Amino acid sequence: MSETPFVAINTSLENILNCQYLYWYNLYSKYTITPAKILTIPHSFVEYLEADDIALPHAPSHESTLFQSPTPNSDNEYSDWEEEPVSSKPDPTLHFADFHKEIQHVISDYKSVAPKLNWSAPQDALWITTGNTMKCRSTTDLYLLLKSSDYINHDLYHAFDDLDEKPKNVDFHLVLRKWSDINPALEFRCFVNSKKLIAISQKDLNYYSYLPQIQDEVQDKIEDFFEDVLLDTFTSNSYIFDVYVPKPYNKVYLVDINLWSRSTDSLLFSWHELANGEIGCKEPEFRLVTEHNSGRFSRKAHGENHVPREFLEAGGEMGDMVELLKRIQELETQGNSTDDEEY
Repeated sequence: MSETPFVAINTSLENILNCQYLYWYNLYSKYTITPAKILTIPHSFVEYLEADDIALPHAPSHESTLFQSPTPNSDNEYSDWEEEPVSSKPDPTLHFADFHKEIQHVISDYKSVAPKLNWSAPQDALWITTGNTMKCRSTTDLYLLLKSSDYINHDLYHAFDDLDEKPKNVDFHLVLRKWSDINPALEFRCFVNSKKLIAISQKDLNYYSYLPQIQDEVQDKIEDFFEDVLLDTFTSNSYIFDVYVPKPYNKVYLVDINLWSRSTDSLLFSWHELANGEIGCKEPEFRLVTEHNSGRFSRKAHGENHVPREFLEAGGEMGDMVELLKRIQELETQGNSTDDEEY
């Protein structure tokens, strides 16, 4: 039996840059769910993100959704970790004071934000949050998410790994999107190859019994959105876009545009069938998780990244790791229940 040939997927600098949030948001902001502020990141903040320690801003604990005052245990005693004050280190924001103030202003304006960098959001760091969301109400929330994320590290150092010649100067941006609660069942990932919409996948890989009933309606809306909004205006020939189609399923919101690359999760499709022209010849193929295959696909999104490098590599000082563990303990002891999906 002959082996299935491997289909190479080539990218370009133009395609990578086109998928930056700053680029496509300037084109399609009116089609997004909520507004966003995009801030240019100074080098001092990049240095803060890449530092091994987890020093956080000095701020009252009530300003953070992540950190609350620890509660006594069953013996009415507190953890020994309480003895070390959280603010024992110098405030790291002194090195990027103006940028820190910009972020504070946006959070004050939006009340809650969901962060990302040029391409990626810190979805792999949700293990550190109380509600498993990217909802940030303070700079403390925001900085911990960013520093705990391998996805953010990828944006900073590996975004151009597939290119033979890498650009010398790239401006990094912090995207702060106004928080909005969304239903994860109604997010869909759409695959465009050579200017043709070939496939649509349910994005949240859990079984939802009502999705087959609205599948045709949702597909029609997504196809209309692609043809009316993206087809003639987005300059890359192949790319992936995420949309949200809430009730009553008559409007499509653009959530993100991703690179046509094996580094992007293909969800219910394989990259082989997407790249070699097996599907979407006549019309887009729309796949949902069914009752019968739900066990096969059910998994915790980004679960392979839910342990921070500090624990795996033990590269930082023990005090830093204890400080992080203390914060995790505080998360577990406080019982606030927040929204069940990030945006």
